[in-house]
Amino acid sequence: MCVRLRRLDAVLQMQADSGELREWPLTGIRISPRLASTPRTLKLPDGGWLEIPDDPLLDSWFSRPSSRIEAWVDRLERHRYAILTAAFLTVALAVAFIQYGLPWAALKVAERIPESVEKSSSNQVVAALERLHIKPSALPEARQRQLQADFRALVAGEPRAEQMQLLLVDAEAVGPNAFALPDGRIYMTDQLIELAQSDDELLAILAHEAGHHVHRHGMRNALESTSIFLLVGLLLGDASGSSLAVALPATLLGNSFSRGHESEADAYAFDLLLRRGRSPEDFAVAMERIATAMDIGDGQGGYLDDGVLGYLSSHPPSRARIEAARRAAQSKSGQDAH
Repeated sequence: MCVRLRRLDAVLQMQADSGELREWPLTGIRISPRLASTPRTLKLPDGGWLEIPDDPLLDSWFSRPSSRIEAWVDRLERHRYAILTAAFLTVALAVAFIQYGLPWAALKVAERIPESVEKSSSNQVVAALERLHIKPSALPEARQRQLQADFRALVAGEPRAEQMQLLLVDAEAVGPNAFALPDGRIYMTDQLIELAQSDDELLAILAHEAGHHVHRHGMRNALESTSIFLLVGLLLGDASGSSLAVALPATLLGNSFSRGHESEADAYAFDLLLRRGRSPEDFAVAMERIATAMDIGDGQGGYLDDGVLGYLSSHPPSRARIEAARRAAQSKSGQDAH
């Protein structure tokens, strides 16, 4: 419907094409702030509203206390270079927050999460694992006790060591693997024990899992993943995160955080092994065996997760991790030689 508006003293008068005439006191009308040249909205006292083109006359009709912020924003919105600069700064701030602010915030929040929450989230993971038909370890009891005692000796005196508990399971569906839950439960499969050629290799892998617990990676990963989906969804206009446009970048960013956690756990493991008089070379050898068992090796001394695939993975490239372990071992050997 087309209408004509005019001001008569302290009254706004509206006349429609049909001839209908209506009036409202100006003091009872609320006008939306100016946003570049977009239409303005008048909220009427009777609950109705009018959307009209922006016009300088409106600000003289509906005088409001001056706002420096609104005036500054209005000027920016009317200049192309200001818009481009604002867009660039918005993107830069978002990238900086994702790269530095979000991991820092996740760490600080994770440090304050009660143990009961860590245990509850871990129980949910255990329930999912049970659906994979994970069974108690088939190893002799004496062998299990030996590995658990060796693990306790390895982490004795480390941060959060009192929460760490090694659980051995038979998990054909999982394969040769070990993983840590947020509450300190660390699982190692019979398949990994069978694959390793020595307990030194097993303890090197367990040192890595201990690093996950020390650095609270379980809860940090949950916080980061949830936050990144929400943030990317808000930036792209889909807070539900249901679209591929949101899910894909959020997943890639989440994998980036995960790779950082794995590298941090690796570094912790190398340091712990060296402090215990062990060698990170055991970690390198164990990783090579796992890569072969999981068909990650390409048969020519390389690994399938090199290059672009490594950036799509939740773990750093196998080659990089193996080389990092060997550098740590060589560094220790060089120090001993001097």
